[in-house]
Amino acid sequence: PRQIHDVYWGTSPSDKEIRQALALAGLPRRKDTKIAGKVSELLADGKVVGRCAGAMEWGPRALGNRSILASPFDASINDWLNARLQRSEFMPFAPVVRSEDADRWFSGVSKASDSARFMTVCFDVTPEFAKACPAAVHVDNTARPQIVRSQDQPELHATLTAFGEKTGVPALINTSFNMHEEPMVRTATDAIRAWKAARLDALWLGDHLLKL
Repeated sequence: PRQIHDVYWGTSPSDKEIRQALALAGLPRRKDTKIAGKVSELLADGKVVGRCAGAMEWGPRALGNRSILASPFDASINDWLNARLQRSEFMPFAPVVRSEDADRWFSGVSKASDSARFMTVCFDVTPEFAKACPAAVHVDNTARPQIVRSQDQPELHATLTAFGEKTGVPALINTSFNMHEEPMVRTATDAIRAWKAARLDALWLGDHLLKL
C-alpha cells in the first residue's frame, strides 16, 4: 500500500465537448484568463459559483472540480442555497481551506491531515474560525473541511488565496455540484443544466466563466 496523492480519477470534459455544450445552450464560447482571480471577486461579492473543470473526483465528496463555491460569511446560506438545490435544510455545508491555514482554523489537524484533504474528518473549530466562517460550522462547533495543498489543486488554492486577499479570510464553502437526489454533474452539459436549474450566479466550466 502507498499513499494516494489525489482522487481526481474521473472523466474530464474536453475543450471540444465544452464548446459543443455551450453552442447547444446558446452560450458564449470565449475562453477566460485568470479565472481564479475573477471567481474570487464574484465570491467576495456574495455570489455563488458552480465549478466543472478537470477530472471528476472519485469518492464520497466534491473536492473542487465538481463543486459549488460560496462565501462562508452568511450563516443563512444553509437555508437559501439548499432551497435552490432542492435539498433538505438539515444538510450542512463544509469549508475548503488552504493547508497552510489548517492549524489556524481547526484543532487536532495533525492527527488526520492526510484524510482531511479528502473532506472525511470533522475537527473542532477555533474561536477565530467560528466567528469568521459561521456558514461552515456545525451546531456542535465542528466542521468537516477539505484542506487543499497547492500541488493537488492549484486553481482552487489560488482562488482561496485571492479570496483571502480581498476579504482577509482564505476560506470558502464547498458543496457538491448537483441538484437533490441527482449525482454530481459529470459532463459540460450536466453542469450547464444544473447551473441553470439552481440559478447559480456563475459557472466555471473548464476555461470558461459564465454568468447569469
